[in-house]
Amino acid sequence: MLSTQPTPLPKIEDVILIEEESAASYMKSEGEDLEGSTVGRTDFTETEQRKILRKIDFRLLPILGAMYAISLMDRTNLGLAAVAGMNSDLNLIGNRYTIIIMVFFVMYIIFEIPSNLMLSKAGPANWLAFLGVAFGSILIGMGFTKSFETMAICRALLGATEAGFLPGCTFLISCWYKRLGAFWILSVIVSGFAAVFAYVLTLLKGKHGLNGWQWIFIIEGAITVVICIIGWFLIADFPEKAKFLTLKERQYAIERINDDRGDGEQDKITLRLVIHHLADPKLYAFSFMLMSSTLPGYAYSYFLPIIFKEGLGYSTSKSQLMSAPPYVLAAILTYSSSWLADRFQIRGPVIAFHQAMTTVPGVITYQANNITSHSKRAVAAGTCMMGGGLGGIIASVAFRSQESPGYKTGVYTTLGLSLASITIIAVLMLWFRHCNKQARAGTRRINGLENWYYTY
Repeated sequence: MLSTQPTPLPKIEDVILIEEESAASYMKSEGEDLEGSTVGRTDFTETEQRKILRKIDFRLLPILGAMYAISLMDRTNLGLAAVAGMNSDLNLIGNRYTIIIMVFFVMYIIFEIPSNLMLSKAGPANWLAFLGVAFGSILIGMGFTKSFETMAICRALLGATEAGFLPGCTFLISCWYKRLGAFWILSVIVSGFAAVFAYVLTLLKGKHGLNGWQWIFIIEGAITVVICIIGWFLIADFPEKAKFLTLKERQYAIERINDDRGDGEQDKITLRLVIHHLADPKLYAFSFMLMSSTLPGYAYSYFLPIIFKEGLGYSTSKSQLMSAPPYVLAAILTYSSSWLADRFQIRGPVIAFHQAMTTVPGVITYQANNITSHSKRAVAAGTCMMGGGLGGIIASVAFRSQESPGYKTGVYTTLGLSLASITIIAVLMLWFRHCNKQARAGTRRINGLENWYYTY
């Protein structure tokens, strides 16, 4: 029989102990190759350092960027399929289109944190490749669905398997890099290509008795499976276990992150630590910010092609092709914003400016810059992406089909949440500045670390 007694709150000395354990854990390596060694300052010239970083870039960024970009295509190609005949073939009348969007995000939210914790247990290469092959296979199955009910089930399974993919990719990259700009630029460019690619696949209409929208799912799903199988061979795990680097190069990679965030090595994830990390209000601030950022992005992906076709009267091909150009501008803004934020060491003002549009990369990078320890960043990535999933649910509900093409409720909801997010950013900036001032005065240790400061 389950006890009905309330769970006692942790004692303050236990909380302090947990914080110290988490902060100190980066001093110990989990990798066998570094066992017994001391990670001290290494002597690399600037040329040698650039060579090491290029080696890491070549091993990580292309494959992870490609895997995430194709997963983003898989997640948001529903609007492109809708105008290519899916809605009529599956009789998606009334709220049915909204439902198949929403069930994806419900499962996405439920499986966020468990999936991200599995990443540390199973290893990035194994887990990310497994998830990719799984949702790629599900996408292929979506191409053969004959009813609304089957499509809804497939979308729910797609949400469960995609839940840990983006946070897993960003978590792994943040274990290696101080910046995430190149990863996001690649994914945005490929996302823009998705609309053009969907148009090309739609031209296969009638081949083997399949409609154009079915070919979108089948071909993109098959590409996903192939890319993620390749990723299983190429993805490098955490720095201390990277076989493609020498021992000295691994030490340098760890030091580089330690200098920036103080968490270059893995710490052990325990239930006690997870519960403690979840008590940090910053995690929910970042989650809310991502929710308000993903809402317009998902609304754009799922409803813009429909607005072009049903609201403005464009043909299927024009509706798909006209969905591509905004991604070109997004890629330019992603690069320029990343450069600006790094050049002047600011995050909040850049994100606040882009809240007028959408700034998913900025929010995720903001979160990664201000969270220390592998265990906490794994939890933070999961909670942050839960906010992103909630943004998808709100988009599916607020942008109601009966309000097409103006979507008045959706527009006002997006505006209100963006203003609330700007307020949260302002509060975070003031708090981070206050904490940094105390840390420099020696009256505070942020995240239990000496000489560590928030990036705001």
